[in-house]
Amino acid sequence: MSAEYKLVRRPDPHKTDVKQPLYPCFVPSRIVRLDDLARMARGRSSFSSADIKGMLQLLQDLIVDALEYGQCIELEGIGTFGISLKSRPVMEEKEIRAESIRFQDVTFRSSKELCHRLCAMQLERSPEKAPVGFTQEVCEQRTMEYLKTHPYITGKVYRGLCRCGKTKAAADLKKMMLEGKLVRTFVGNAYLFRVPMDGWKEKRKIKEK
Repeated sequence: MSAEYKLVRRPDPHKTDVKQPLYPCFVPSRIVRLDDLARMARGRSSFSSADIKGMLQLLQDLIVDALEYGQCIELEGIGTFGISLKSRPVMEEKEIRAESIRFQDVTFRSSKELCHRLCAMQLERSPEKAPVGFTQEVCEQRTMEYLKTHPYITGKVYRGLCRCGKTKAAADLKKMMLEGKLVRTFVGNAYLFRVPMDGWKEKRKIKEK
């Protein structure tokens, strides 16, 4: 199995008409989440998926605790986690107080061992004119398989799962709703799609926007 890439032209910093060179950009085929890792690890160990998920959740909590106390986390063979900070620009130290400095992001520096193991990865060009490569039937199968281990799917996850754009994702999800295979729930500022709870087809009227 190989990973995919696409060639992207670098933006022109000077905004001239000079064509900029191309560089390869990694194209993820899907998003692997905590439940996925637990399920994949189950076949490589004697632990259950619940045990593995619990350990991964514990590891996440321990990393958060260490970072909050100003420590870096080094996972041998994987890499080092740290934090980056942000504040308004100042010229002198006396111009800013600790209360004005905030957390910005978690940083990660991969280990040499991890990089070495990935050096031999196989790569192939991602289709550009047809970036999806999946039919409606295949996308539906992948969606239902995903929903066997997840309570719901979002449009963003669907796009990553089926490697498609927003327009196709919206059309596919709408079609599955009309056929009663999915129902939609609005939570926060996002739509969540799930399998009907009673196992029967639920038909809903969808307002055209």
